[in-house]
Amino acid sequence: MKISKLHKNIGVSIEGIDLKSINDKDFERIQNLWIENLIIVFPNQNISDEDHIAFGKKFGELEIHPSLSHRSSKNSEIYRVSNVDEEGKIIPDKQTSWQYLKQSWLWHTDSSFRNIPSNGSILHGIITTKKGGNTLFANMYSAYNDLDSSLKEEIKQLKVVHDHDYIINLSKELSKKKDKGNYDKLSPVVHPLVRKHPLTNKPSLFLSPHTMVKIKDYDEVEGRKLLDKLTEHSIQEKYVYKHVWSDDDILMWDNRCTMHSVEPFNNNSVKRIMHRVTLVGDQEPKRA
Repeated sequence: MKISKLHKNIGVSIEGIDLKSINDKDFERIQNLWIENLIIVFPNQNISDEDHIAFGKKFGELEIHPSLSHRSSKNSEIYRVSNVDEEGKIIPDKQTSWQYLKQSWLWHTDSSFRNIPSNGSILHGIITTKKGGNTLFANMYSAYNDLDSSLKEEIKQLKVVHDHDYIINLSKELSKKKDKGNYDKLSPVVHPLVRKHPLTNKPSLFLSPHTMVKIKDYDEVEGRKLLDKLTEHSIQEKYVYKHVWSDDDILMWDNRCTMHSVEPFNNNSVKRIMHRVTLVGDQEPKRA
């Protein structure tokens, strides 16, 4: 394994390994590097969806995404983060499935709308672009650590309502449409604003702007200002790694201590096909 640091605050790259055939020793090392560095990039991994799923299952059970139209028709564990349909055609800008996916351009944390959110995600860049489409990752440990003590005291007991339907409400186009797409029904959930990682015991901000409805038992206007303030703080350059994709990059991240977003690209002319598997969470978030 050749290991290289990606950013002073977050991430490593691992080369010289084939994800289709990992021995137990290398897998243990990958697990440790993932927990220590929050994200890992594995360049030049020309793997099938079945290989992708098999690698993901080494970390535990995989989620089935609630959006039916974005699941692979061959493998339900694969979430198609793509502006191209399964016939290879670019999805029209006004189509419901693209308007839903476009919300990934907002900062978010995968599966924050579940009672037990995801542990992590593993994304395969199949057809990528250098003209936008970069993915940004924020270190939410560091973002929390740098808050002043009075703000930490103010937020330590707060809880936030997360709701999958809020993703739809945030889209001006999608919220107006009669056909908003087919999704598994999920009820709103409540999570701590500051969570403790179950393995490291370190505190981090738990933010997901595309699902955060409000702070529970808090003035809605003031609560929104506070959530926006914390989000702006967390996405400062010093906390963020920007990944510029190459075809067949595999990128995995820890959803328990990161937040991410996609930079816009010309989805009407540029094809971007990414397949993701998502690791089922093993416990409800605990307050730090």
